[in-house]
Amino acid sequence: MNRENKPIRVYEATGARLGVLSSLALAGRELYSARHVIWRLFVRDFVAGFRQRLLGFLWVFLAPLLGIASFIFMQQIGVLNPGRTAIPYPIYVYIGTSVWGLLLGALTNVAGGLIGNADLVIRTNIPKIAFAVTGMATICYGLLVNLLVLLLLLWWFGLPPSPWAVFYPLAVLPILLLGVGFGLFLAVVGAVARDITGMFTTVLGLVMYLTPVVYATDFPNPVLKAITRWNPLTYLVDAPRSLFVLGRITDPMRYAWSSLACVLVLIAGLHAFYLIKDKAAERL
Repeated sequence: MNRENKPIRVYEATGARLGVLSSLALAGRELYSARHVIWRLFVRDFVAGFRQRLLGFLWVFLAPLLGIASFIFMQQIGVLNPGRTAIPYPIYVYIGTSVWGLLLGALTNVAGGLIGNADLVIRTNIPKIAFAVTGMATICYGLLVNLLVLLLLLWWFGLPPSPWAVFYPLAVLPILLLGVGFGLFLAVVGAVARDITGMFTTVLGLVMYLTPVVYATDFPNPVLKAITRWNPLTYLVDAPRSLFVLGRITDPMRYAWSSLACVLVLIAGLHAFYLIKDKAAERL
């Protein structure tokens, strides 16, 4: 066999000289070149998730409702006092937990992308960013399912969605980008220190109680009220909920600043990913 006809791939230690704009451009090129691989991996993970399950695809619709059942039960028996909400509490908590689930889902799927596909990372030349974002297709599918369940809940309570509800996917985009940004950073750092991702998600679980996910923000305690007010996640969760049902964003300026912070986190996470990805691949 003639060796001159074989392609030669050269690896250079250029990660340290990679700038932020170079990272963004490289990510765009690699995602476009690996678009077919991303789709194949999505189909593989999606089919595997529902294979050999009793309820099959029906579980996708039941899981969100079961997720809020405990909060509704505690609210009905008086154990949980969520405060005054402008919409029925089941709808309030369903949208809140759905938006929060987008953050956690994006973070964990992206963070586990390299570890979950360690064999392919080591044995193939597929861009590593493709493995990190493959799980996002499942997140987008889950978002569509949550919207269908939400429409059923609104119909049950006789509450029509606002005309602005069509912009709901755009309203949840910032918190989705925030999860991707954190996930990209954890994808490479977590490959070296495997406990970092678990620690980070545990901290987010505590932060959820400082965010109006399952209750309103009218605290009698001024300190808790101030913390919630300055928490950017407050506006990232409340804006999609208010827009979908009430047709307005309660505090558009704070929501805009919080969205800008999400974009900055995404850029920082993407840059960190490209700076550390080769070192992380050595530890898989």
